[in-house]
Amino acid sequence: MPDTNRLKRASMDLLWLAFLGGLAVLQPIVEIHKQLTLLAIGLFQILEQRFLAVAGPRGPVYTVIIKILLASLLIAHTGGINSSYYLIYYLPVVSAAMLFGPWSTLFWTLISSAAYCAFLIPALQEYRMTTSAANELAIRNLAFFVVAVVVNRFVLENRRQAARYKHLAEELEETNRQLERAEAEARRSERLAALGQLSAGLAHEIKNPSSKARPKHSIKNLLRATPSRWSLPDTSRAKSTG
Repeated sequence: MPDTNRLKRASMDLLWLAFLGGLAVLQPIVEIHKQLTLLAIGLFQILEQRFLAVAGPRGPVYTVIIKILLASLLIAHTGGINSSYYLIYYLPVVSAAMLFGPWSTLFWTLISSAAYCAFLIPALQEYRMTTSAANELAIRNLAFFVVAVVVNRFVLENRRQAARYKHLAEELEETNRQLERAEAEARRSERLAALGQLSAGLAHEIKNPSSKARPKHSIKNLLRATPSRWSLPDTSRAKSTG
């Protein structure tokens, strides 16, 4: 599981770096502040997991705030509210959707949208808001929320599936341990039963020896079967001879 999560994070970082690389080749290419800001965003994206590990419980909050500030810095150097780089705000929006729950995701999306709309204030001092421009701005901000909700739903469902699989794996592991214990107990019971049968058989043979185990001749029979040379001499025959 850790290897899978690491692979997913690496794939996501590659996608973000490709996205930032696409922004880097857009006009104005030679704008040094733009390129430096994109470089800072890319470096922070690569080091995000380390930053989260060091920052502690408030790491996700700091992460989203830093990304909003970097995105706003990029917009400030590329034309303000009319900047084509407004897509950079998808970075904090998607990060919030991946790090927080639904309500926190909506909150940080609202902050990102407000940060983008803040560039409208200086623009209105020089230009007049047209209907088409208002519609375009509304669509851009609405897209932020749509993407945030979709990504957050996907991430939460993925987390639920991962938690479910982890729970099933733990149950399966516990079941395997119980089966191993049951098999060990069964083998032990079989050995004890065999030992008990052997002990019972030995006890029975000791108390009631079988006919095969009995001697064929008792002591009396052995005495009767003793050869005559071991008997006493016949005194009556000796007397008659004398």
